[in-house]
Amino acid sequence: MIQERIIWHGIQAARLRSEDYEAVVVPGMGANCVSLRHVPTGAELLRTPKDASALADAPNVYGLPLLFPPNRMEDGTYVFEGRRYTFPINEPERHHHIHGMLSQTPFEAMGEGAWMFRADGQHPYLQFPHPFTVIREYTLTPAGLRHTVTFINDGDQAFPLGTGIHAAFRVPEGNDARLALPALREWVLDDARKLPTGEMIADSPLLRSLREGTLCPEKQPLSALIACGPGPVFLTGSQGKFVCERDDYPFIMLWNGGGGAGFVCPEPQSWAINAPNLPLPWAETGMRALRPGERATFTLALRYLPARV
Repeated sequence: MIQERIIWHGIQAARLRSEDYEAVVVPGMGANCVSLRHVPTGAELLRTPKDASALADAPNVYGLPLLFPPNRMEDGTYVFEGRRYTFPINEPERHHHIHGMLSQTPFEAMGEGAWMFRADGQHPYLQFPHPFTVIREYTLTPAGLRHTVTFINDGDQAFPLGTGIHAAFRVPEGNDARLALPALREWVLDDARKLPTGEMIADSPLLRSLREGTLCPEKQPLSALIACGPGPVFLTGSQGKFVCERDDYPFIMLWNGGGGAGFVCPEPQSWAINAPNLPLPWAETGMRALRPGERATFTLALRYLPARV
C-alpha cells in the first residue's frame, strides 16, 4: 500500500493506493475514509461528499464516519455501575443525544494508514468521564479495504463501550441495485422517539427481502434496526457487487435518507440503539464493559467484485 499526503478540496488528507483500490482519508474529520474507488473499473463505492463544506455540514452521511456512542441515547443519559453519564442533546426534536462527535474530531497520524485520538483531561470527549484512546487503521490490498477501530481504556474504571460506523454506500445509477444482509430479527422502534420498544419481529416483507437479496434501496424509505447473523452485506448492481464483511458488529441500522438519493447506509453497530437504558440482557443488546487497560477491536472489510461480461 502507498500513502501520500494530499490537499482534498482545500483541506489536509491522505490518499491510500494499492494495485486495485484507491481511498481518501480526512484526518481532521474523524479520520473518515470519504472515498473508496475500485481502480480497474472506476467504480466509486462510498457516498463521497462533493467538497469539504458538504462533509462539514453533514459529517455522518458520507464515507465511513465513526460513531461513539452509536445512534440514539434516550434523553442523552444512562447509568452504568452506579455512575450517571450525560451527553449533550443534539437531536432536540426527540430529546436525544445521537452519534457522538468522533466523526468531527481531529485525529493524529500514527504511521502508514493509522490515525489516533486520545481523550484525557486536556482533551475531553464530550462529558465522557474516562480517558481513552481510539485508533483507526486502513489497509488496502488486492482483496479490498480492511478497516479496524480499536478502543483502549486508559483509565482506572470500566466504561460501557458501544460503537458503530455510519457506512454510506453509493447505490449504482439506475434502480436495479439490490441489498442483501443476514437479517435475523427487526427491533421495533416507536414512531415518536425512534427507540426500541423491546418487541422484535422475526419475519416480515422487509426481513425476507433482505435475506433473499431482493431489496431495492432506491425505491422505498428505510429506517430499521436489524439484528444480524454472521455473513456479509451485499449491494449488487448490473456492473458488479459491493461486499462488506462486518461480523464484529451484530447490529445494522438500515437507513437511506428517504430513498431515491443514490445511497444506502447499512450501519454496523456493536450495540442496539439506546442499549444502556434497555431492560434486557447484555447478550441481546450488545452491551459490554471495557475494563482498565483493556482494548477492543472492531473490523470491517470492503471489496468490489465486477460482473463477468
